[in-house]
Amino acid sequence: MRDALRQVWANPYVRVAVLLLGLWALGWLLLRTAAVWVGFLIAYTLAYLADPLVSGLERRRVRRAFGVLLVYALFFVFLGLASVLLAEVVVQLSQLSERIPEVLRPINGWIEGLPALVRRWAETPEVQAVLVHTADALKALLQGFSATLVKGLGALLGQGGNLVAGLAALAGGLVQLLAVFVVTGYLMVDFPRVNAALLEALPRPWQPLAVELAGRLDRAVGGYIRGQLLVAALVGLAVGLGLALIGVPMAAALGFIAGVFNLVPYLGVVVSIVPALLLALTVAAWKVVGVLVVFLIANQLESHLFSPYILGRATALHPITVVLSILAGAGLFGLWGAMLAVPTVAFAKVLYTDYYLPSRCHEQGC
Repeated sequence: MRDALRQVWANPYVRVAVLLLGLWALGWLLLRTAAVWVGFLIAYTLAYLADPLVSGLERRRVRRAFGVLLVYALFFVFLGLASVLLAEVVVQLSQLSERIPEVLRPINGWIEGLPALVRRWAETPEVQAVLVHTADALKALLQGFSATLVKGLGALLGQGGNLVAGLAALAGGLVQLLAVFVVTGYLMVDFPRVNAALLEALPRPWQPLAVELAGRLDRAVGGYIRGQLLVAALVGLAVGLGLALIGVPMAAALGFIAGVFNLVPYLGVVVSIVPALLLALTVAAWKVVGVLVVFLIANQLESHLFSPYILGRATALHPITVVLSILAGAGLFGLWGAMLAVPTVAFAKVLYTDYYLPSRCHEQGC
């Protein structure tokens, strides 16, 4: 029987048929259990991002399990704070849309102070009609922006201000969410051993290359993501403090929004500055200039202090490449695609420069 099986297996058509059948079975199994693997991937990503914090606590003689509990506590505090701040901003913007005439009243006072000839021109029915139309358009724009803000923050951090519900929907339901939290906890506790087990599953000749690629991936992608989270937190703190100093309402919530949308390079500042300008307009016209100054200073701090020292040259991508990556990622996968486009392209550049350019295929032709 054994000899017969060897003869059958020696036939290349049999081996190809078995390989195709095995690939089909593996694909069928992965599709049937896709929710499980997606949940595991989310849990592993969360454990990977939190591992430096847990390992740092462990180096300070804090037991790893207790460090995981501290990370969970910080995470739930962040969720609660984010939900409260988001709800306050939405309420303020909704109330502001009903106060547009009052907000525009200083413009009428400014018109009164103009010279007589200019004031008569400004008080003509045509100009007044333009002002009324502008007020209506601003009100509609503000209402639309409020809805867009809620939708954008909901896609990024939750749904309608309820972040836990958003993560539950992302994981595929409450049960999957709880499973993700449990698996993430186990992975954080045993993260080094889990990585060692995953490495051991590979063929031994492949393991040195896998370790090398994992290290490059950690520097190009993991370092960028962790650094970007820290930069976003510092930018949000700078914006919040600056707006509080000039007396803009909801400074903490506006700083939170600035930090969150800072995770989307180049595009996030546009979304975060609009509610700050609108809320500043309800207090005094000069505060609008103050808001612009605060965001300008925060942008300069990010460009010349935070990013160079925290991110370094982790990506080393040309600005045009960054913008095109973000647009392509947003077009393919929406907001998450825009956020993950830059680190993905950075890792692709590492593969290109470190493996393809020195290869014989590039030097002599494939």
